[in-house]
Amino acid sequence: MSQISVDTNRCKQDGACVAVCPAGILFLNSERYPEVSDETRCILCGHCVAVCPSEALTHAGLPAGPFLPIPTEIPSPHTMDGFLMSRRSVREFKPRAITKETLASLLDVARRAPTASNSQKLHWIAVSDSAKVHALAQETVKWLRDSGAAPAQVKQWDSGYDFVLRSAPALVVACAPIEYAWGKQDCAIALTFLELAAEARGLGACWAGYLTRVSAEHAPLRQALSLPGGYAICGGLMLGEPRYAYRRVPPRKPLSVSWL
Repeated sequence: MSQISVDTNRCKQDGACVAVCPAGILFLNSERYPEVSDETRCILCGHCVAVCPSEALTHAGLPAGPFLPIPTEIPSPHTMDGFLMSRRSVREFKPRAITKETLASLLDVARRAPTASNSQKLHWIAVSDSAKVHALAQETVKWLRDSGAAPAQVKQWDSGYDFVLRSAPALVVACAPIEYAWGKQDCAIALTFLELAAEARGLGACWAGYLTRVSAEHAPLRQALSLPGGYAICGGLMLGEPRYAYRRVPPRKPLSVSWL
């Protein structure tokens, strides 16, 4: 039995589902209705169901319930460009906690970010307790101190300044299977989705570079994060309400581009 079912009374025979299938496994039969040539190559991306204008196509592996409607109001280029360019890396946070519900809503956006061949292999670690965030920063500093990798920064820590996670009230960490070739790319894209979703909720974020780097070298840090076996930490974001508001968009270097 085919995974894909077509209601021929609804189907407009426009071939949109065939055109957008990234695996190229759909074709129009002699009556111009879509059929599947090789179901083993289906990556469950949902494009065929999502693009159908008449809701004529269903997929056994993708129940209709979890599909979301496309928003009717899309930001204008001016609004979207301004939103993206005004994003700042926030390193000074108000001490107010970020609820688990807020983190869950951000992760729900991030899990919909594109992944290679729709693999969806990422695992997330979320920390909403500021004391636990501080403990993770402390464990990171322990390795930096013992290795002598960042003496100037360790002095900052000793003076009371958290240069690792900036005393943020929350942290999210993106992980991928060690053997997965596209883990770093998928995590970076998903974290970017999450960072922008946080910005839209009035939250600030900054990439947790020290924690990400040290996690590859320091087993106690991976244990403190309860990292599953076979996974690597590919990136993280500290999160919280910004202590200060930015008023301008700073300049950047001129665009470097080659036009072909």
